[in-house]
Amino acid sequence: MPEPASFEPFSVEHLVTLGIIVGLCGLIAWSAKRFSPAQRNGLGRALGVSLAAYVVTAYMQKGLAGELSWENSLPLELCHCVLLACIIALFRPDRLAFEIAYFWGLGGTLHAVVTPDLGLGFPSWDFIQFFWSHGTILLAIVYLIAVRKLRPRAASVPRMLLAVNLYALAVGALDLAFGWNYGYLRHPPSQPSLIDYLGPWPWYILSLELIALLSFIILELPWRLLAKRNDRVLASSRSS
Repeated sequence: MPEPASFEPFSVEHLVTLGIIVGLCGLIAWSAKRFSPAQRNGLGRALGVSLAAYVVTAYMQKGLAGELSWENSLPLELCHCVLLACIIALFRPDRLAFEIAYFWGLGGTLHAVVTPDLGLGFPSWDFIQFFWSHGTILLAIVYLIAVRKLRPRAASVPRMLLAVNLYALAVGALDLAFGWNYGYLRHPPSQPSLIDYLGPWPWYILSLELIALLSFIILELPWRLLAKRNDRVLASSRSS
């Protein structure tokens, strides 16, 4: 088999992969009203098992290749936190886990699949692993919303912004102490990404903070509007 070529953003293989993810998200939303309760629960468990299997496979692959190291193998990336939150919420619905999955997942994972930090394209194992994990995270979020009917709670935006800052402080301290770069808190990724347009270190971290805040507000807006609409409908029904 020939060596995979370098990954090219928005190449045919990238666009096809994005299309598959979108299509599967649509199928999960479609299943919400057409699957039986047992089938819906089974789908949630299957997504959770897929994410857990990714974790096991990723560590086994790194171990066999002798690539396990403190600087790149600890579960300290934002996507790792999202992955764990998704697994928890899929097996035992939890509102805090859902909010982390929803706000961090859509705010970060969505950007990651559009501008992946990848060196090799399909069919490299790196490509498959990347879209396996990030794609399944997006499927899990759709499942939690469409099937489990989980919703952000009041004050979810400040709560999630506080959580992401606590993450940055904790992981940033470890990066500084040991020379790591989890969360890209010490320098931007090697592949082209949005960070390249946000200024030099450490200013791009402040830019990411503002982007996170704006993303969280946008992600909360549909639910805020829906709640207001429901309140108006309820008030109208009571008055009549």
